[in-house]
Amino acid sequence: MEVSSVIQDGVIERLRRAASRIMTIEDYRIVQAPQALIAFRGRVTGDTEVAFDTVSKAFEREGYTARLQRGSDDRHELFAVQGVREAGTPRPWLNLVLFAATVITVLYIGAQKALLDSDLGLDLMSPDALLMPLRYLHLGVPFAATLMSILVAHELSHYFVARRYGSPVSLPYFIPMPNLLGTMGAVITQKAPMRDRKALFDIGIAGPLGGLVLTIPLLILGLTLSNVQPPPTDLPPNVGILQEGNSLLYAGLKVLVFGEWLPSNGRDVWLHPVAFAAWAGLLVTMINLIPVGQLDGGHVSYALLGRRAWRLGSVVILAMFGWGGWLLLNGNQAGSFWLVWGFLNMLLNRKHPPPLNDVTELDGRRVLIGIVMLLVFVLTFMPAPLREIAR
Repeated sequence: MEVSSVIQDGVIERLRRAASRIMTIEDYRIVQAPQALIAFRGRVTGDTEVAFDTVSKAFEREGYTARLQRGSDDRHELFAVQGVREAGTPRPWLNLVLFAATVITVLYIGAQKALLDSDLGLDLMSPDALLMPLRYLHLGVPFAATLMSILVAHELSHYFVARRYGSPVSLPYFIPMPNLLGTMGAVITQKAPMRDRKALFDIGIAGPLGGLVLTIPLLILGLTLSNVQPPPTDLPPNVGILQEGNSLLYAGLKVLVFGEWLPSNGRDVWLHPVAFAAWAGLLVTMINLIPVGQLDGGHVSYALLGRRAWRLGSVVILAMFGWGGWLLLNGNQAGSFWLVWGFLNMLLNRKHPPPLNDVTELDGRRVLIGIVMLLVFVLTFMPAPLREIAR
């Protein structure tokens, strides 16, 4: 027998012995030769979370990552995947550059909004209107400070919970973009599958909770600084009137501050920059809680439902297409928002990848919190997030 074959058989035998400590093995096979992927099939005995922790440590000593899932016949399948992903040390230079660029673009958009709200009569298509916000970036501080605080709270909540679980995640990558907000938000890259559904749930839910802790009080503050009035009729040329979308939570806060349901009787709230940025924070929360793919809502739904969440995600994508099309057919430009999101998720984000331990289900406390977050999604849901209205 060759030496390499003896080594291979020894590794497989040690993995088999480790697996047999947590499950009754009915059979095993080499899925990828010579020993890159080995599958053990049987039934886990005892608590699956404790069993997975035990076998993970044993496999890691052999240079393998453990994956546990339920087979089609309700038996357990334990995979030994060659290689162990280390958490690594973050290299923050790119994160810092993108963060600084995002601060500048958000300041620019905030300053532009402040100048448009002034009586300067700016024409958005003129070169001066494009350059003037750069000279008055300080005017964008209320908007930028509010929006960036919410985004930072959201992303760092994800990051620190992920690090607590030992997940190899990156620092947030903020995305500068000269759009309505000055940014496309931020992303954190996951360099390996999450450990189990508990980690998946906690990491996924941390961002929306962390963001809402700031969003709600900042929105109340911003609304107290805002005015209720009919739409202005003396806006500069090429400037339309954008009406922000209502959600139950947003409408309720407007009732709390102004004592009336808005918009109504030709009047609406004319948002202070702090209020508009905080409203954008509600929009970000709503988008992230959509139960699709690797959005935060997708993390939560997979943690709760397992692979049944894939079917839910497909239904949600179809619903986005249907609702977006219906809005456009009825002359509401906000339908394009849902069509774009439906298209992007259909192409890039349809199925959430399983965690390493895909067997252990959530405890009752997390299930209850998940139901509460479903309620938060309902309260923050905006059927028509943003549309231009006639003057």
